[in-house]
Amino acid sequence: MSNSTTRGSYEKLSYIQKITRVNRKLRTGDVSRVAVETGFSATHVSDVLAGKYFNDRILNRAYDVTRGRKANSTLL
Repeated sequence: MSNSTTRGSYEKLSYIQKITRVNRKLRTGDVSRVAVETGFSATHVSDVLAGKYFNDRILNRAYDVTRGRKANSTLL
């Protein structure tokens, strides 16, 4: 089994691409929701989403929370 970044018909997003997509779709209460679900403090979750620290578990959970939403810029 090869360690490929392509699965099926999509390519795996890089960390930076994921964080950009999450930040475009964040809404009020999302940081505290991710903090409760992951067990980290809201401050640490906020710092990770701002790009200050790297944490895949937090980023993946935030990505799941914002997955089906439209970007905030399209709602204006």
